[in-house]
Amino acid sequence: MRAGINWIRWMLGSGAFVAVVLSAGCQSETITMRPGAMEQTTPAPAPVSGDAMLIAMSTPDLPAANIFGELPNIPTDPRAGASEFGFQQHTFVDEGYDSEPAVSPDGQYIAFSSTRHSATTDIYMQKVDGLAVTQLTSDAADDAFPTFSPDGKQIAFASNRSGSWDIYTMDRTGKNIVQITSGPAHDMHPSYSPDGRRIAYCSLNARGQWELWVVDLTTSERRQIGFGLFPKWSPSRDKDLIAFQRARNRGGRWFSIWTCELIDGEARSITEVTVSTNAAVVSPSWSPDGKSLAFATIVEPNSVDSRGRPMGQQDIWTVRADGTGRHRLTDGKGINTSPFWASDGRIYFVSNRSGTDCIWSVNAGGKNYSTAAVPGE
Repeated sequence: MRAGINWIRWMLGSGAFVAVVLSAGCQSETITMRPGAMEQTTPAPAPVSGDAMLIAMSTPDLPAANIFGELPNIPTDPRAGASEFGFQQHTFVDEGYDSEPAVSPDGQYIAFSSTRHSATTDIYMQKVDGLAVTQLTSDAADDAFPTFSPDGKQIAFASNRSGSWDIYTMDRTGKNIVQITSGPAHDMHPSYSPDGRRIAYCSLNARGQWELWVVDLTTSERRQIGFGLFPKWSPSRDKDLIAFQRARNRGGRWFSIWTCELIDGEARSITEVTVSTNAAVVSPSWSPDGKSLAFATIVEPNSVDSRGRPMGQQDIWTVRADGTGRHRLTDGKGINTSPFWASDGRIYFVSNRSGTDCIWSVNAGGKNYSTAAVPGE
């Protein structure tokens, strides 16, 4: 199952993979985006084939020390703060990797998964501007995809400690762990509703399809709302909006970002927000006001090395919820993935620009905010 997590994270576009940088500098990359949004009345499934699952389960696991950090180490002073380009490093590891950042609603703490102390991932937390790290879980299995509740008192996460991946919640101290989902399906990537009463997540069913589900934390009622991965609930209470990624072709690696509105428990107004002709568009994250999205791109996602790791350039972008105003925030150096748009106006993400995969941030509207036109706009 340990081999499976690396393959699953590759498919989901999270931070657990390495890219060989194809070019450097903001002007060297070409990401072709299709403008506008496209309305759909029925979601198309984005399954993963049974053959792909067999390949995933038989792929040798990658040693933690070799999963990340293929670029030369770049000396970094932990107290240096933000660079002249607006980048700031928040976590530091010599071995293993940090991944999947989530920032508390008050902007004070980062929760993330890491292999810094073991071969499997655990959940950690630290102050945004601090260096002291608190380990919240220490299970022998993998604990991943942490996210804070709207009031900041709880953390939901995914774990395979029961055999398959399920959703759990715990106090932000790591105590009082409660299992929310169970069964043979693999459930992961939880996201709280603005009122904290429901959790959206994605689930890999027995047919190899990724489904979107919502669970009511009070009644335990579960409802499937469509097909896709990486659901992210909008913080705005004006509409019950969920962003997610979905493959453009059945079982493919070319993802685009979509949104849907929940009305009476049903997914309506299913809209493709942004798509690229030469990159997978993955890992959506809402701005604090719910008007924009951050996301990551993986150029030529079918181009992989001998160990199945994507080789294409990976960067962080933003786009308005109506599909307009796309801008790139990162500079094409190293991998840049798993964005989280925090209340302090910064976007936190995973990057190996310092040599190993750690948590960084960039000002969503700062000096390095690219205003270059995206081809196709």
